[in-house]
Amino acid sequence: MVIFGLTGGIGSGKSTVAKRLRGRGVPVVDADQLARAVIEPGSAALAAILEAFGRDTQLADGSLDRAKIGARVFAHESDRRRLNAIVHPAVRQAAHEEFERLAKLGEPLCGYEVPLLFEVGLEHELSPILVVDAPLAQRLPRIMRRDGLSEQDARARVAAQMPLAEKARRADYVIENAGTEQELMRATDRAFDALCAAARIDPQRYPK
Repeated sequence: MVIFGLTGGIGSGKSTVAKRLRGRGVPVVDADQLARAVIEPGSAALAAILEAFGRDTQLADGSLDRAKIGARVFAHESDRRRLNAIVHPAVRQAAHEEFERLAKLGEPLCGYEVPLLFEVGLEHELSPILVVDAPLAQRLPRIMRRDGLSEQDARARVAAQMPLAEKARRADYVIENAGTEQELMRATDRAFDALCAAARIDPQRYPK
């Protein structure tokens, strides 16, 4: 089974691209969803986070206070590395289990949507890699609107990731998102159809 990577910068539109691919019947595993699942109450990862960051990061219902943790790790690089060292191995294991399940179902390919694909070294495990690129001037308002952040906080989230231009340079396919949503859908289809052709998979298996 071909496992391709899908990434970009925060606010670049990768979730919209993933939605388009799923609409065509392509299985796309979401690393963010896995990250939420592996820190559910009672999980080993959550216990490790609470031990590392303190019980005041746990809400009354037993779940992690994601807002508090998010503010902390984006302000302190050392805390971000410590959190990633706990969460990323658990997410990676959950992803491999899902890939195995899809392979047993006979899927010829699947995508893995990972915001920090390059940052955690997954470019050596996934091929090909699709990067969604978008101008910062468009990304900032999306981040602020979606996450309820100030411009300063939104810029801090952008700065915490590898520069998007570098991700695009390393990509096998770049999907430009500088126009309308319809243009993004067409760009997504073109990149995915090219991916299928390179992998010798009939794109008609995934109708538009």
